[in-house]
Amino acid sequence: MRKVLVFALYFMIPGIPIFLYLSSLGGEFDSYSASVSLGIAAFVFICNQFILASRPAWALKVLGLKNLLAFHSTMPIFIIAMAATHKILKELNSYPDDTFQARLGAIAWWVFAAVIVFTILLMANTFWLKIPLLKNLKTWVYKKMKLSYKAVKLMHNITVLAGMLLMVHVFLSSSSGFSFNPGGIIFMGFWFFFSIVLYGKYKLGTLSSKERK
Repeated sequence: MRKVLVFALYFMIPGIPIFLYLSSLGGEFDSYSASVSLGIAAFVFICNQFILASRPAWALKVLGLKNLLAFHSTMPIFIIAMAATHKILKELNSYPDDTFQARLGAIAWWVFAAVIVFTILLMANTFWLKIPLLKNLKTWVYKKMKLSYKAVKLMHNITVLAGMLLMVHVFLSSSSGFSFNPGGIIFMGFWFFFSIVLYGKYKLGTLSSKERK
């Protein structure tokens, strides 16, 4: 039952800002509001990924480390698909893709996409690595590039930079205007800050424990 609650919280939290954003847009649901909803959900799920990566004690207690890592490694594929659909729907509604705000979102998307491939092949112990070709590719890349798991984990932290770019993308969005949607943008900013603080605290704690050893 507690596992269901953890997963329910993960998937239901985006509903809060989605409600706030759609309310500010008049409450109608069309292709544009669908795009906004997908973009919001993708962003909040990314924040949730940082929270999971910080390995909070309550989540570890309920899910266990193995299940937590498996869930954390699986969700990014769906998040990237949601973000891509968000972009497509925005373009179908005649929103240009060459603005500064749109380009920031595109850069963040490509970084996250690259990290997903990178993680699947070199970090996560997912079902993908049961495929002999991918398993052999992982071994070859580690050997050829003389990588260590520690170095690979360090490179994985580029997601923090991508997350910051995405936060700016969200703030510059036309639907995030503070004058008519204060609740929505405050929630998005708070949730991003909260998730990054948890992630940073976990990383600093990990470094401190290694130094003591």
